[in-house]
Amino acid sequence: MKLATLILCMLAIATVAVAEKAPAVYPDNAPLISERQGGDTVADAVPILTMPFTGSGTTVGYVNDYDAVCNYTGSTAPEVVYSLVACDTGFLEITLCIDPTDYDTKLYVTDADLNLIRCNDDWCSVPVSYVSELTYDNEGADPLFGVVPVTVDEMYYIFVDGYSSASGNYGISITGLDCVTPTEETNFGVIKAMYR
Repeated sequence: MKLATLILCMLAIATVAVAEKAPAVYPDNAPLISERQGGDTVADAVPILTMPFTGSGTTVGYVNDYDAVCNYTGSTAPEVVYSLVACDTGFLEITLCIDPTDYDTKLYVTDADLNLIRCNDDWCSVPVSYVSELTYDNEGADPLFGVVPVTVDEMYYIFVDGYSSASGNYGISITGLDCVTPTEETNFGVIKAMYR
C-alpha cells in the first residue's frame, strides 16, 4: 500500500513538472513584447546603449504615468520609457512610423529632470494613420516637432505614448548618432551591442 502511494505521488510530481515545461501559446493578436521593450517608468526605463537604435514592443498592459501636451491634452494612454545618455553632441531623429506600430501614438523626449524638449502626436500615416515622429521632415511645422538636440553625457528620456487612451504595438527607430555610450566601451559591451 505504501509503495503504491509513493508511486502515485511520484507520478503526480512528474506530471506537474512536465506541465510546467509546456510552451506558452499566444493568440495571433497577442501584444508584441521584445527584449528591446521600454520600461514602465523613468525608474526602470530601458537604457539605449548603442546608436543608431531600433526596437519594438507594446504599451498594452502598461500604466499612464506621464503625459506631454502635443496639441492635445488629457491623455490617459499607457506609455513605455527609454533612457539615453548621449554619446555625442548632435541631433536625434526618432520615428514610430515603422512596423509593427499599429495604433494612434504620441512621442516625446525630456531631459533628466523631465522638462519637455520635443513632442509629436501625429505626423505620418504609415504603417497606420496618426503615428508620431521627430525628424527633419517635420522640423518647421512646430518648434516642438523637429529633431531632438542632445549634449554629450547628458541623460534623456524617450516616451512612447498614445493619443487619448490608445495603446498597442510599436516599432521605434532612433538615428543621428553613431556611437556606443561610454559605460559600454568594453569588449563585453561591444559584443553585447552587436548581438542583441
